[in-house]
Amino acid sequence: MRIVKALNNNMILVRQPNGQELICQGKGIGWKKRAGDEADESLIERRFLPENEDESRHFQQLFTEIEDVYWGIAEELLDYARSRYALKLSDKVILPLCDHMAGSVERYRKGVRLENPMLWDVKRVYPREFQVGKYALRLLKERYDMEMLDDEAAFLAYHIVIAQLGNSPQVAPDLVTRLASSVISLVEQSFQLTLNEEDWNYQRFLTHLKFFVNRIATRECCPETEEDELYTELKGKHPHVHRCVERIADYILIHFHYEISSEEKLYLLIHISRVIRSAKRSGETSRETGMN
Repeated sequence: MRIVKALNNNMILVRQPNGQELICQGKGIGWKKRAGDEADESLIERRFLPENEDESRHFQQLFTEIEDVYWGIAEELLDYARSRYALKLSDKVILPLCDHMAGSVERYRKGVRLENPMLWDVKRVYPREFQVGKYALRLLKERYDMEMLDDEAAFLAYHIVIAQLGNSPQVAPDLVTRLASSVISLVEQSFQLTLNEEDWNYQRFLTHLKFFVNRIATRECCPETEEDELYTELKGKHPHVHRCVERIADYILIHFHYEISSEEKLYLLIHISRVIRSAKRSGETSRETGMN
């Protein structure tokens, strides 16, 4: 591959044999390199394939303007997200993370703090992504001795959420957050309890809700199936959960003009039954511990 441009000591823009441009990152890969030189492929650590010319120009601008330290932090953050929380992320998420972290540090140096109105909802709906954002704040504190608010962790979490949406970029993360949070609130209000966010059943419920919200936003309907009979059977066995599901269905119909199918109601009923049982067991355990 021939080098088109050395963006900095560790970044180069190359042209592949098929004519497509590619940005490559690697320690020292751009050192004393000029246009037309052959790229040392053994030094390539990451590859960034822009989708179009506009994205390529944006990438090049980021690579030339942002300090190398942010790339190191973003790479550590990406490895942490993958290993600690098994988040499926491509290397491209490094770019918006670097851009945001650099902007955050600059703002904090100027005494500007941005409030994230969705902080509480992000913590609740995207707990893993939020913890990755918190880890980023720890790394930035170590590097710049700068104590940032959790609002910044939530902003960074959004970039991770967007990267995971992948094939559904038309679904705004704030819509997913807002609607999923509303459903959780309806569940907690219906049963007068607080769900255990650390519980595995809660995490499964959250995952289901995110896909559920995507279907609502894209108007992708679940077809009616023979599982309607199972739903009829289960709603008779779990009348309180059924009433909660109907409250959720009414809320979605009123606010989003989307009528959820019996199959979707069935999955909601199953997930809600699990998280309620788990929350009640957790509450009973806490009370027993308090009595001892």
